Amino acid sequence: MTTALEPDTRAEQAGLWWVRLREADVSPEEISQWLDWCQADPANLQAFEAIDQLGGRLATLDADARAELTRELLAPSPSDAPRLRPSRLQFRAWRPVLAAAASLLVGVGIWQYRSDERAAAAVTYATQRGQQRDVALDDGSHVALGGLSSVVVRYSGQRRQLQLDAGEAYFEVAPNPQRPFVVQVGAYRVTAVGTAFNIRRTGKQVEVAVVHGTVDVREAEPHVTDADSLRKLRVQAGHQVVAGSQTPLDWSLRPSDTQQALSWRSGSMAFIDESLARVVDNVNRYAAQPIVLADASLAELRYTGTVIQGREADWVEAIEAAFPVRAERDGQGRMLLSARSR
Repeated sequence: MTTALEPDTRAEQAGLWWVRLREADVSPEEISQWLDWCQADPANLQAFEAIDQLGGRLATLDADARAELTRELLAPSPSDAPRLRPSRLQFRAWRPVLAAAASLLVGVGIWQYRSDERAAAAVTYATQRGQQRDVALDDGSHVALGGLSSVVVRYSGQRRQLQLDAGEAYFEVAPNPQRPFVVQVGAYRVTAVGTAFNIRRTGKQVEVAVVHGTVDVREAEPHVTDADSLRKLRVQAGHQVVAGSQTPLDWSLRPSDTQQALSWRSGSMAFIDESLARVVDNVNRYAAQPIVLADASLAELRYTGTVIQGREADWVEAIEAAFPVRAERDGQGRMLLSARSR
């Protein structure tokens, strides 16, 4: 049974977490403990977010102003008029909150000294149809993009923010708990620390397969004000979450085959019980000529198999043999798939 925290105790703990997460030697286990603390009580997360906002404001103070405010918080001057000094009882009641604020002031000074707070301009990396691209990021992380994929990177001293706008990407994240690595993809947000994972976006469906470490996947609707109402899921290595197949609330967690999840990097794409519509969408990121489902009745046919990049025509022939499908090219060179009459 979780014991409720008093507001001042919660504020002190939030301040201590805020400072600890910005230390160079913080461990992945401590990051996990912090996540557990935030999830244990909605008020914990609210307190941490409030401290985080306060920390951002304190970061705007110069070093002298921070030092002066720290001295005032930790050691009230004896020369202060008696009427301005709190009573011993009042000071004892406020001490945890003052300690949290003082820790923040000290932490902000160290943090500013160690990191560059100026946000970098957004940089977009993209690929053409049939192309793959490896990108080395400034922090030592790496991103591999599949065909017809794009990712926007916004790095600052506080945060590593990326947005996968289309396609598929594999992320190898350099550990740095002080700067969370967050990938926004559709209606979801993926947060990782020192891990490797693959994201495939097909329309509104998002698949996140974790290769190493742990990631947190959660809804990221900007209009939601109650953070606790957002659905979230922690995904361990060897598992994948598939979200948004039908609705945003349609989530499933299942074991993941690493070779299958990353098969696109070696020139093929593996599918297990996928709708033909989603298979075609992904195959089209590599096909020289687009493939079009000309008959809506074919969209939900289920497909399991492998498609070799550059040999999409062979795959279409196999589809004709396995399904009641007829393929023909139109005047624009597109391959049209329609239902074959019985």
